[in-house]
Amino acid sequence: MGELGEPPLLDHERHALFLDFDGTLVGFADDPEGIELEPGTLQRLKALQTSQGGALALISGRALASIDRFLAPFTFPAAGVHGQELRFHPGESVEAAPPPAAIEVARERLGLEIGAHDPLRLEDKGAALVIHYRTAPHEEERALELAEAAIAGLDGLRLVKGHAIAEIRPQNVHKGKAIERLMARSPFAERAPVFVGDDTTDEDGFRFVASRGGFGVKVGEGETAASYRLADVPAVHRWLQEAAR
Repeated sequence: MGELGEPPLLDHERHALFLDFDGTLVGFADDPEGIELEPGTLQRLKALQTSQGGALALISGRALASIDRFLAPFTFPAAGVHGQELRFHPGESVEAAPPPAAIEVARERLGLEIGAHDPLRLEDKGAALVIHYRTAPHEEERALELAEAAIAGLDGLRLVKGHAIAEIRPQNVHKGKAIERLMARSPFAERAPVFVGDDTTDEDGFRFVASRGGFGVKVGEGETAASYRLADVPAVHRWLQEAAR
């Protein structure tokens, strides 16, 4: 694959902007609740929301309650837990799809294997389960083996490997579908979607936006279906700052 260049600036009349959160808007931390916003993040997002005529949304693997804590007092259209949670307009209530029954079985299996003092950390998002090994990279193989064992024989679940995580989530839930649902509503409808993300969990989103005449922007290294690339989180904010002007 050839080298990817930086993305063009947004066309505020034509584009709808979708942004991943961790690894895109904010850097990673050992504790997902220990991340810190880049200076000016809130002001930048509000300026973009205005210039985009409201066509800006966050698309994250996090629960929306977590994102809202960091972006308070503002709220934005958003998809949480890869689309299990959706909010179509700022200030509206969140629509949450019920998790599949199989997730409870996977939860019980992982609970038997990952204890309080385990180097692996289990994050329970309700509709998804995440095994973190950022602080224990030598446990990567075990994390993946535990995740595979947790879903063995269960229908409706899949395993997705991300940045130092192994995530179990419903089979038919991904960021591409989350963007598609938001695109069906005003102010996103009839625009070309642009999605910025950094992880393997964002690739479904990149493929979807390309199918709708938009483009994806990959943050960081790695093979990708995105059309453009930005080096890191600060580069994302420089691009957003230019777009906000």
